Amino acid sequence: MLSAADIKKLEAECLEKIQGDELYQLRNDAKLRAVYAAKNYDEFRDIVDAAHLNPLSSQDKRNAQTKQRLWNSVSKA
Repeated sequence: MLSAADIKKLEAECLEKIQGDELYQLRNDAKLRAVYAAKNYDEFRDIVDAAHLNPLSSQDKRNAQTKQRLWNSVSKA
């Protein structure tokens, strides 16, 4: 029988796998785009490495609450 702790652990593991799969899909799509767009390997790598980033809107840039936010959450690790 599954305990509440087992269910929580399973839920966390599933969410982690889903997030990993989403990142994989983003990076794979970026690779397919970069194959045709990149002029060299460094440019290809930069496109793939930035696949998880979203552009900032002008409202985000002006908003005082979001101005100091760390936008690239991967860089803090």
